[in-house]
Order: sequence, then C-alpha cells, then structure tokens
Amino acid sequence: MRSFILSKVEVLLAMTIKFPIQRFTVFGNSMLPTLKPGQDVLVWCWFLKLKIGDLVVFNRGGKEMIKRIHLYHGRSIFVLGDNRKESTDSRSFGWVDKSEIIGKVVSFNT
Repeated sequence: MRSFILSKVEVLLAMTIKFPIQRFTVFGNSMLPTLKPGQDVLVWCWFLKLKIGDLVVFNRGGKEMIKRIHLYHGRSIFVLGDNRKESTDSRSFGWVDKSEIIGKVVSFNT
C-alpha cells in the first residue's frame, strides 16, 4: 500500500513540475524567414533573463505564440513577428506581461 501512495504522489508531482526545456512547434508564417511552419524549437523555461531580440514563447488568450522581443519595459514586453505583413503581435494585442512568458527559444534547426 505504501508504494502505491508514493507512486501516486510522484505522479502528481511530475504533473505539476514545469520542466526546464520544452519543445514547441511553429504554426503560421509570422516568424518567416527565421522560423518556418512545422519547425520545432526548444524553449528554456526556468530563470529567464530576457533581452531585446530574444525569441520567446508566451500564452495569449489560451494560445501559445512565438515572437521576438522588440521592446522591454519593466514587466511589459512588446513582441513582433519577423514577418510583419503576416504577424499578429503586440501591434494588435498590446504588451505582453512577463508572467505570460513560457520561455525563451534556445535552439531551432535551420
């Protein structure tokens, strides 16, 4: 019985712990030519030190998005897609709060 309880606790912990690296898939053309639709990126999710030019994944309205940091002011971040003509970004939905940032893109294949 004790091993069953421990395994249940371990499963609950695993479900609540955010892993430091996560994989995301790019959808849409907003990050062309840097990132292409269907391309996978690795995102670092712990202890973020963000700066202008970084690619970040954030949650906006229940949707995960990948954009580039254009401006940074305290906890507010202004993000833009690299493909300005086809990007829905801070120009349309406003500044992103730092709490909405899931992580920073650290690797992608070209």
